Amino acid sequence: MQSEERPQVGQLISCTVDGFGSSGEGVAHHNGYTLFVDGALPGEFVQVKLTESHKRYGKARLLRIIDASADRVTPPCPLFGKCGGCQLMHLSYPKQLEMKERRVVDALKRIGHIEDAIVAPCLPSPSSLSYRNKIQLPVREGASGIALGLYARGSHDLIELEGCLIHSALGETVYKLVRGQLQRSSIMPYDPVTGKGELRHVLIRTALKKEEVLLIFVTNYEPSKVLKSLAEKILASCSKVKGVVHNKQQGRDNLILGKEYQLLCGAPSIQDTLSDLTFTISPASFFQINPAQAEILYAKAVELAALTGEESVLDAYCGVGTLSLFFAQRAKQVIGVESVPEAIEDAKKNAKTNGIENVRFVTDAAETFIQTLSEIDLVLLNPPRAGCAPSFLDGIGKLSPDKLIYISCDPATLARDCHILKNYGYRIVSIQPYDMFPQTAHVESVALLMK
Repeated sequence: MQSEERPQVGQLISCTVDGFGSSGEGVAHHNGYTLFVDGALPGEFVQVKLTESHKRYGKARLLRIIDASADRVTPPCPLFGKCGGCQLMHLSYPKQLEMKERRVVDALKRIGHIEDAIVAPCLPSPSSLSYRNKIQLPVREGASGIALGLYARGSHDLIELEGCLIHSALGETVYKLVRGQLQRSSIMPYDPVTGKGELRHVLIRTALKKEEVLLIFVTNYEPSKVLKSLAEKILASCSKVKGVVHNKQQGRDNLILGKEYQLLCGAPSIQDTLSDLTFTISPASFFQINPAQAEILYAKAVELAALTGEESVLDAYCGVGTLSLFFAQRAKQVIGVESVPEAIEDAKKNAKTNGIENVRFVTDAAETFIQTLSEIDLVLLNPPRAGCAPSFLDGIGKLSPDKLIYISCDPATLARDCHILKNYGYRIVSIQPYDMFPQTAHVESVALLMK
């Protein structure tokens, strides 16, 4: 499409939505021009207003639904469409699962050029609401004092929250307690424009099975006497809160956490269980947001491995050793590698807590460490959203293990990496998507690849 044919910003357009974008937005076409429309669903005929115009695509605001989809539902949260936390709460849950399966299939075809992979239907979460064991809440000055909430989608405008429907029930109880205490305090919220003020973020981490909560206050400088007093008051008023930790973040960037932690009162960490294993959750630890679904996913990963007890396993990007310990129960030995030293320390503690000795944890970049190995039977890949580094995939090609299990939180990078692994002689045996984050556009997948 030539630039003069493009719709203009502000133009009103009526169009039919024919698909989903990767962030859960509706995708429509107008005279061959692609439009992304937040809040629109496939099959709907809508009126939109163009807000951005680029060469190949535009973004539009949904003005009116002329013909609604039969799959549209009333979102249970009154802030849906304003808060950026959920993207699919207006879509029936069975259709959310279909959408996520389709995301994986489309990514494999479009990005990975893989047409023959067998993708199973996306498995539902045990709970589609109240599943999150962690919430990160920015703090700002509100109309009636200190305000906590979540950001509006695509911005840093704060949407103040009374509560969050996908956050765990215990976490919500603590949130309401903390919010009330903060609003009655003299603590000054951080102002990102001036860089002044104390409190930047509040993090609530919940051990859902053990019913323990860890609270983290992120401030602009050393904790004030008021904050310390508040921490002690919260600890005394709720037996489920086991500790309150301070984190200092002085940067003017968008990073939530700084590197410095200080215990204000109580315990520096909490514990929770996955299946029959116990894990320590410290302020910066990675622990699956939806632990009930994580148990199901990890059990599937172990099943796919079909271990005999004689295998040597490499767990790349091992974090706090969650998968390493699951596999160590059934393998000869497991090596976990992770570049974050604090995560490796937690992993070692978790191995000791569970009495598992046939596992070794190494602080190193996965792409560097794999070059030092001469023989491995199985590699577990659970990389961040950016996927695996090309040098790590090259290391797999040289090491040539018989079997790979790739756990992915982004279909696009999974497809890209599987295409590269295909060049090293691997084929996809199966892919199982999981709904780890209901009401959002995210999907987790477990792929089995073999030589």
